[in-house]
Amino acid sequence: MFHKKIVIGMLSSVLCMSSIVVSSPVPTVAAASSYQITYKLPPNPDKYLFLNVEMVDILNPQTPAFKREYTHNDYLYDKEGDTHNKLFQDNNLKFMSSKKGFLWNIYHFIGIFPPYFPANMELEYLEQQIKSTPDYLEEGCELRKKRAQLYMIAHLQPLIDAGYVKPEEIDDGMATKEFVAMVLYRMFGEVRPYHGGIDLKDSEDIAVRWAVEIGLPGYVVDEKDYIYPQFPLRMEAGPNEYVLEQPYLRIFQFINLILPGKKTATGWEYYQVKLKPGMAPMLTDDIVRVNGMSMDSFGERGGEKWEAEKSPLYQQAKSKIAQYSISRFPQMLAQARKDALKPRAWDWSRDLIHHPRFAKEIAAYRKNKSSKNLNTVYQAVRGYYNLNIRQDSVAVIKSVLENVK
Repeated sequence: MFHKKIVIGMLSSVLCMSSIVVSSPVPTVAAASSYQITYKLPPNPDKYLFLNVEMVDILNPQTPAFKREYTHNDYLYDKEGDTHNKLFQDNNLKFMSSKKGFLWNIYHFIGIFPPYFPANMELEYLEQQIKSTPDYLEEGCELRKKRAQLYMIAHLQPLIDAGYVKPEEIDDGMATKEFVAMVLYRMFGEVRPYHGGIDLKDSEDIAVRWAVEIGLPGYVVDEKDYIYPQFPLRMEAGPNEYVLEQPYLRIFQFINLILPGKKTATGWEYYQVKLKPGMAPMLTDDIVRVNGMSMDSFGERGGEKWEAEKSPLYQQAKSKIAQYSISRFPQMLAQARKDALKPRAWDWSRDLIHHPRFAKEIAAYRKNKSSKNLNTVYQAVRGYYNLNIRQDSVAVIKSVLENVK
């Protein structure tokens, strides 16, 4: 029986994210040597959009209010001292996935809030003291820790004043899915409200459900509708306490480029962007199959994947996919932004079959089951919902109409 519930394995498709397995490709390139390269240029390229800030020129950039050269690396050095490379990498990952580290990055993402320093704080005098005191002395360490604390407060207090986070919510703990969603929902909840219908088994928190609905990277629901809100952001479903850098980076790409991510004095607006020369907003490996297999399925067999990528036919496919996506980039980005504002189709029975919005189209389809009427239903559903990559096809909608009660 066709299950009425939607498995949200990849809610946010490929927007600012990693690759997706493409099902049922149509061969368009013949076999060469031991590698048969097949691909299908998707009719819905916006669902395969791959984008990050480094790939575009921003035509209306933010003017940062905080121009002092003090980075998070400076903060870590002041707080932790000089460490060897591996420990520094560990500290950096721990920082970016911590509550304070996430808020630090949110402060810089917003950009327009002046830093908070106490009125009686003589920062320049502190800087002179640090310069004149060797790091290896205890006094030097204490001075640096004092500077680190001052700069952390300078980043956090403006976010508190803006209402994005409360003092009692800030500690040295991890930036869990629940914490990240809470902050972002307070930031974007008015410009992109929660529509409802995301029925998670382990969280009734509106911010978490909003994060799932909007398709934020790091919020992947498992087959039983669990999100595990007290765990770190992950790019795959399930409970996992192991922190990875990728989701904490990609969430900023998403809120920069897909949401109206430019903070202004009156609210939020979209960044206007132009694709840089040579950048392709679609990953070849999301589209191509080699010997009938997705590129992801090569797994640890990196040598075979590398050999396949060297083949002339793979390079031809890469070039055609790049041309296809580059020529459509403005429309892809516009559609992705539009889709991010829509509700999700979570339960086909509730959200399609018995939804009064689609009653007319469904009745017309059931009358003669013509391909024209089927496409009308599909377009109506696609126009109203932000379908994920596995839902967005006429074949899926037909199967729903025929099998879901």
